[in-house]
Amino acid sequence: MAQKRPGPASRLYADFQVRIEDIGNWPSRDLDLLSQSTALLAQVMGGHEEFRQRLGEVMIEKADTGAHLGLAYKGRIQFSQKGTFSAWSVIHELAHVWDAKTQWKLSRTMEKYTGGRTNRFLSGLKKWLRYQWDSGRRGPENKPGLYGRKPGVNAYGYFYGDKPSGSNWRFDRREDFAESVVMYCGWGRDNILSKTAHGRIERYLLPNRTKDPIYGIRENWADYARYFYPEDGDYTKTKRWKFVDELMQTGVN
Repeated sequence: MAQKRPGPASRLYADFQVRIEDIGNWPSRDLDLLSQSTALLAQVMGGHEEFRQRLGEVMIEKADTGAHLGLAYKGRIQFSQKGTFSAWSVIHELAHVWDAKTQWKLSRTMEKYTGGRTNRFLSGLKKWLRYQWDSGRRGPENKPGLYGRKPGVNAYGYFYGDKPSGSNWRFDRREDFAESVVMYCGWGRDNILSKTAHGRIERYLLPNRTKDPIYGIRENWADYARYFYPEDGDYTKTKRWKFVDELMQTGVN
């Protein structure tokens, strides 16, 4: 009699120390996606052992996450009971877990490495400078040019340095780090993240008010290219890519 092949949840724990809570409530598609996404991040990190050392044991569950698709803490990820997630969001949340395990040192270090800073006072002053504030006075508006994408124009006073692949009102150094890890995993590779990673850069070549083919957002892409479009359109020339590359290559947390 042929031996039954272990399911994705069993492989996740055996290979990566990732445990699924209440496994009976998870559709097989979601389990497969979790397994595939985790394996991809581990591959980029250099293997199963490197993944386990950096993240430790991780528990993933479905919960009431409010307006958030996912929430991450040290050793734990919660995905919304109602929403659906993608490989992008899985690796994004795993990157948060990695950061949390270091007491958020990775995101703070990347902030300095890229020339960024967090300063709510300066952000408040910027609100009154002409052409510097690209949001409503009380927060973002669902209109082109008013999402809060410029440095410091966000809820946290986060002035990102260098060029991230995007920004919005909820962008801070922790989100920046998580997005930078996913971009690194997808950029210049042939995997399930690559189309989105390249699309996030290529959208800044679109005319203003054109709908973004990745997320379906109408934005003034050409106006924002100066903040987000890297030299020659090559994300590997950004400080974010170099920072994450050093982390992956050296294994230093």
